[in-house]
Amino acid sequence: PNDAVANQPIHQEGFNLTTMSMCFRQAARRTLLCTASAGSTKQAIKFGTHHVHNNLAAASTTILQREFSAAAKKKQANNGKNNNAKELSYQERKEVEKKLRRETYEQKQTRLERLKTRRDHSPKDVKRTLFRSWWDKEMMYHNKLQRMAKKEGKPWRVRVAVMVERLPVVTPDEEEWEQDYNDLRDFLETFGKEYPAETGFMFAPDKSEDHVVESDEDMIAGLPFTPAPRETEADATGDVKTLDRQLKTRLYLTIKSDTEGNLSGPRWTLPSTIAETNESLLAAAERAVSDSVGSDLKLWCPSNAPMAVNMRVYNDKLPESFRENYFGEKIFYYRVQYDNTGGDVDEAAMKADDYAWLTREEVVDRIEEERGKHQAKFFHYML
Repeated sequence: PNDAVANQPIHQEGFNLTTMSMCFRQAARRTLLCTASAGSTKQAIKFGTHHVHNNLAAASTTILQREFSAAAKKKQANNGKNNNAKELSYQERKEVEKKLRRETYEQKQTRLERLKTRRDHSPKDVKRTLFRSWWDKEMMYHNKLQRMAKKEGKPWRVRVAVMVERLPVVTPDEEEWEQDYNDLRDFLETFGKEYPAETGFMFAPDKSEDHVVESDEDMIAGLPFTPAPRETEADATGDVKTLDRQLKTRLYLTIKSDTEGNLSGPRWTLPSTIAETNESLLAAAERAVSDSVGSDLKLWCPSNAPMAVNMRVYNDKLPESFRENYFGEKIFYYRVQYDNTGGDVDEAAMKADDYAWLTREEVVDRIEEERGKHQAKFFHYML
């Protein structure tokens, strides 16, 4: 309230009426002034007194609002179409609309083709979809075998197989894009950002020898020792019975044996054995390795739990002494790692017909050659 209101005697009813009236008038003035400053002066707003309109007219100024470019172009195009449409005949207007629809369709198709090259629209989950296409069918087959065994009332025999793994000894070779990235990073760390000479932003190096990117060959030549070769003699000769091969990747101990009761004779597989009564799976895994290739290997098992399980149904052509009354085998796979402290296959105590240290690709190739693609894919995903 203003001073006049403040000097009046304060009565309950008079204070309410006078004060509220003055407050509403001042609020109306502020609202109209803000509205006028925003350019909205098309209509006069009456708010209780007649002099508000005069104040608005005195304070208001014409402010032009600029439309957005897209809206202006659209408005201009529509105006042009409307003017032309009045002069065209019915058939001509149909042709124009048809042409417009064709252009709109072509623009949409061009945009869809352009979206295919974007990263967000690249194929996703390709490997996952491929794995699920095999895994879902495999689980359906296992569930079917479980029902068949339960229907016939036959138990399953437990077999334990072991994946003896030798970890990579050296780092793998870099891809071409990794080499380019490392070269660029070394250059930026050495020279920093490079600006045009006319800008004057670049500073001359104090010492030229401090800004030299050393190559890998120069760095190796400056070492006080001679590094061992990344490609060994076993790689050149194709020897697969030594651990000194394929240093950049993992190797797996594979044996050729007929302990699985194969009709075709010995075949390439992993060390395995039938679990005995009251024997843990881990103890059976240790026994499988020692029975197959001797006990000289130093191994380390990261977990007491198996890594994978597979099912094998006994064929009627298998000997009765081998099948007994079992429906088939449940094969539990353990992953153990070779300890680099020493030890190797003891050929004198080995019960297997042959052995080899193979990469995953080599194991899969030998399994596919003997058993087919279905079993090979299981080893591919497991290893």
